[in-house]
Amino acid sequence: MPTHPFQPSGLNADSKTLILGSFPSVASREMGFYYAHPQNRFWKVLGTLFDDKSIAQNLAPNPASLKHTKQKTITSPENQALINNIAAKTAFLQSHSLVLWDIVQTCEIIGSSDSSLKNIAFNDIFVLLSSSKIKTICLNGTKASALFQKYCKNLDFPLTAQTKEYYKILIPPPSFSQKFNRNISFFSLPSTSPTNAKTNLQKLLISWQILLYFGIRLREQ
Repeated sequence: MPTHPFQPSGLNADSKTLILGSFPSVASREMGFYYAHPQNRFWKVLGTLFDDKSIAQNLAPNPASLKHTKQKTITSPENQALINNIAAKTAFLQSHSLVLWDIVQTCEIIGSSDSSLKNIAFNDIFVLLSSSKIKTICLNGTKASALFQKYCKNLDFPLTAQTKEYYKILIPPPSFSQKFNRNISFFSLPSTSPTNAKTNLQKLLISWQILLYFGIRLREQ
């Protein structure tokens, strides 16, 4: 049964915004980093919003050419370009106080299909929140949102959804802020996956602008 191969990326003492997906795609698992599928629009969205053309380009070498250890860590010198790309993306995340992780720790999955996910065990998101200063969580897609809501409900913190034009706000009970000694905002955003064909790049950019708004606001606090 596949296990999530990465630690939270970009995490440091200044992290303010956590972006949660569901589970890494086959391409991401093979290449060793988040949102590695060449048609996933995640890095294009972030690169456009934060005006960073180098991040907007998703480096996607042939997965079969990559050499990994048993832990999927890339070590071969021939993969140096990919290693550099991952390092640049990690530095980009840290410079904007962003963290990437996924809600699923282990599962059964067919290929990269979110709809096939079953026998799911969750990553312990609350431990991350307790040990960090994260104040905003953005959920990448309806599956990640549904799973995160299930995770919170299982821990007696049900979230109430409030639909806006381009995204949903998930509202926690008052006990949530008491648990973590701060207010945390939750947003369910449209998926950047190529399977979400109904949402074009322009609509994604409008929805994901929330990163800019909260990024500026949180850095001012």
